[in-house]
Amino acid sequence: MKKFIWLVLLLAVILAVCGTAAVDEGETDSVAVNVAVVGTGDIREEMTFSGEVTAGSEVQVIPKTSGRVTQVAVQPGNRVKKGDLLVQLEARELGVAVKQAEAVVEMAKANLNSAQTGSSLVQLQAAVEQSEANYLHVKDNLEKMEWLYAEGAISLQQLEGVRLQAQVAESQYNAARQQLELLEKGEGQVEILAAQVKQAEAGLEMARLNYSNARITAPVDGVISAVSAEVGNMASPGMPVAVILGTDRAEVTARLTEAVVRSVTAGMAVDVDVPSLDMVFAGEVVQVAPGPATGTKSYLIKVGLPKGADVRPGMFARLHLVTAAKDSAVLLPRSAVLENDGLYYAFTVKEGKAVRRDVVLGLENEEYVEVDGFVAGDMVVTAGQHFLKDGTPVLVDEGGSR
Repeated sequence: MKKFIWLVLLLAVILAVCGTAAVDEGETDSVAVNVAVVGTGDIREEMTFSGEVTAGSEVQVIPKTSGRVTQVAVQPGNRVKKGDLLVQLEARELGVAVKQAEAVVEMAKANLNSAQTGSSLVQLQAAVEQSEANYLHVKDNLEKMEWLYAEGAISLQQLEGVRLQAQVAESQYNAARQQLELLEKGEGQVEILAAQVKQAEAGLEMARLNYSNARITAPVDGVISAVSAEVGNMASPGMPVAVILGTDRAEVTARLTEAVVRSVTAGMAVDVDVPSLDMVFAGEVVQVAPGPATGTKSYLIKVGLPKGADVRPGMFARLHLVTAAKDSAVLLPRSAVLENDGLYYAFTVKEGKAVRRDVVLGLENEEYVEVDGFVAGDMVVTAGQHFLKDGTPVLVDEGGSR
């Protein structure tokens, strides 16, 4: 009898323990989760890579005339605008040449006027004699200056100035002599004199141009990268006095892998972030190399910046290139999407249980992914999904729902 009682008591204890375990197991089967309402939005897929700001052009500033440097107005690092003074050359002799050319024009005009009003032979003869005397004087002076130059007593610039004077004086003498000959022959005098006026005016224009070329200015907007001119030294055509990195259309160069470069074409819009300036510029792909750089497997691309962008060569830049975009797409948080053996899925909640839904992915960014498999208004599990299987009981954390 006692043995029977003990068996009954033992069975009761076992049943009690099993019942408690069953209750505990039932409670732990429910997984706490957070959910969110699926919505729609615009999404764009982009790539980000690093680059370096480079000058859109490199311009070597070369004098158009010879002369001694009297002023250097810039130094490396200076930002200049088109037309700003870079280097000034000595221009005294060139100024004299302008005055002589002006005199030639006045003489040609006077001769034409005299011919039109019937000037006398005596006046033209006097003009020839005067211009001949001036020419012989200048020619004699030129011979002396050439001797002094050979002896090293004067500079090439001074010699060139006298040579120019001699050329102008010879031109004046020849013009006066031709006019006298025409008057003596009486053939087409007025027409030829009118042509000589035009010729003299062209010579004046050239003299003025040479004079203005003594002022060497910036041909483009940019930053001075080098200056070779020094006050007192000679400058001449063929010898650059400065180098300008053009910033009217700066670029960013970057190197891409073969996997990435396939998605890039000329004309694509690019956001260019320059951290040192804390600015973002709207750029455009202007060049994609058809082949890899020598000795590498990377492809060079160039992105043009807006005209006038206040950047400097060598600055670091981040390029954000949009490769695809879609409006009003069904979007899930990236964290809600799981993967298994190449298949993607997410969980929703129905009648207190987790329901697995397979999804097909579309565009992605850092926060969201476009999916096919959900519609706007559905609930998706955003936290706790890693502990779920299809049909797992869930407890929705109301504080975590949104």
